[in-house]
Amino acid sequence: MSPNITEIQSTSQYDEIARSLPTTQLLVIDQTWCGPCHAIAPVLEQLAGTYKHVRFVKVDVDRQAALAQRFQIRAMPTFKFIRGNREVDELRGASPPQLSALIARHAGPVPASSAASSSSGAKPASPPSAAAKAAPANPADAIVSLLPQVSTRGLVCLNESKDHPLSSILGSGAGPKGRSWLESDVDPELLITIPFNEAVKLKSISIFSGVSPAQAPKDIKLFINHAALDFGDTETLPAAQELTLTEADIRGERVDLRFVRFQNVRSLHILVKSNQEDEETTRIDSIDVFGTIAQSTEKGPLVAQPEE
Repeated sequence: MSPNITEIQSTSQYDEIARSLPTTQLLVIDQTWCGPCHAIAPVLEQLAGTYKHVRFVKVDVDRQAALAQRFQIRAMPTFKFIRGNREVDELRGASPPQLSALIARHAGPVPASSAASSSSGAKPASPPSAAAKAAPANPADAIVSLLPQVSTRGLVCLNESKDHPLSSILGSGAGPKGRSWLESDVDPELLITIPFNEAVKLKSISIFSGVSPAQAPKDIKLFINHAALDFGDTETLPAAQELTLTEADIRGERVDLRFVRFQNVRSLHILVKSNQEDEETTRIDSIDVFGTIAQSTEKGPLVAQPEE
């Protein structure tokens, strides 16, 4: 790990670091836990080496639940940008271009003391990788987590367990990562409806079920833009895409979708047909969807209309 990245071991350690920094110095918090978190780690390492006047810390949200609650972590990974002990920005999702762009925006100039030491013979830091510095010309085109666009009011899951509903991992009432999960009730099937506040374009989906891999989803079908959907409908309506998830997929890796079929999505419906080892119930620890905001005049999730 880069010497410019500190792994937080306690809330008091974080508070001490935050208080010790000058009010002009940027602090970047990497909230870690999932597969995509590990995937973006090399990018963060390079950025930490490049921006030596920025302080970087890692927080394991499973071990540091109090900090995760303080920062209201609802998606993984989440990066918090702090200056003067106040949050100035946030990034949800493992997007190297956006992470690089936000650090560059908030880092500020290199202090004179740091610049002087560099010019006196210190070896300059290596530039960030191509992936880290390839920020898109239009930030709206960046592939990011779309969880902030999810409408909590319309979240629905059929056959969810009373003790472990969808609301425990998605929406404003989601519980802490590692201690909350979605589980099916009487059989492995689940039918999840995720509405968005505005139309989006979906690029990929991430499902983490690494705590109990045997219960992880295996065969799933994806549907889009239905006002209401039940298990019977999924037998007759065409799916936008069908997927068979591997052991690697259910550890939080992004699974690419057929982008052309997910261009103007106002609601995503995920049918879980089976799990990895034919267990009685299916368990999902977290779900994330990645893409961009669609250019659409339509606003809000689809809602069922009363019959005439």
